[in-house]
Amino acid sequence: MNDERLTVPIGHLVGAGRVRRGTGLVELDDRQYAVWALAHGTPHAVEEQVPWQRESIVELARHTGIANAAEIVEELLGIGLLAEFTLGGEEARDFARGHQLTPLMLGLGNTATEPGGFAIGFLGQPVLRVDFAVYDLWQWSAMDDSLWAVCESAADVARRSAEARTDAETLLTRFLTALHPLLLVNAAYVDVSFRLSGVSA
Repeated sequence: MNDERLTVPIGHLVGAGRVRRGTGLVELDDRQYAVWALAHGTPHAVEEQVPWQRESIVELARHTGIANAAEIVEELLGIGLLAEFTLGGEEARDFARGHQLTPLMLGLGNTATEPGGFAIGFLGQPVLRVDFAVYDLWQWSAMDDSLWAVCESAADVARRSAEARTDAETLLTRFLTALHPLLLVNAAYVDVSFRLSGVSA
């Protein structure tokens, strides 16, 4: 898994071809937007647990008629609307330190019939189920300025628990492998790490 490279879309769609990244707004043309959208993954890839990589995006884009998909991927990487990293190493840690996750759905918890599956979605309408480790990081992700800080906080809680022992690196790797299913159904989005200043509570 350490040589597994992932490509992740950055930013929050706020209108047709308009993506908010940090405090800025990026206007995309139709082809750029199509490739950015494809970077969220596909149901088939999620079901088959296929790592979503640059090659996956380019191939799918070409099948939809976008001939210069590889160049568009490079453009999106250059303007910060795509990010690439290898799991289980310094690249992944740098990505986590420089980016934050924002939940867009409700945490619905587990049930007596499915104690190991934690639902995410809307009231009375679960959209996907994840394990507790992923659910825990997802639901608390908005409380810290970066994904790495969320993993460190969760690892610190685990260290103080008599029932669990883990570290931030392990939590991060586990979460990143489950990231595209969250992005695909719009349960969350990834953004650059930033904090609004001058805003009073």
